Amino acid sequence: MFFLGIDQHARQLTISLRDQQGDVLLARQVSTRPEKILQFFDQLTQCCAELNEVFIAVVEVCGYKDWLIPHCSH
Repeated sequence: MFFLGIDQHARQLTISLRDQQGDVLLARQVSTRPEKILQFFDQLTQCCAELNEVFIAVVEVCGYKDWLIPHCSH
């Protein structure tokens, strides 16, 4: 199982993908443009499927950006 930490900003998401030992597998920024977010989650979901893994997304709590949550439930 992997853990995806997401810190939301107005123009970007700062993400950190870690394994169960806490080792960073991926750290990057993703644009908040809808097509870029969908592309990122599609690629991540495909990569996890190829590795026979799943991920849990941990999203920063902030009431004005609920739009991200549906994208995290793959």
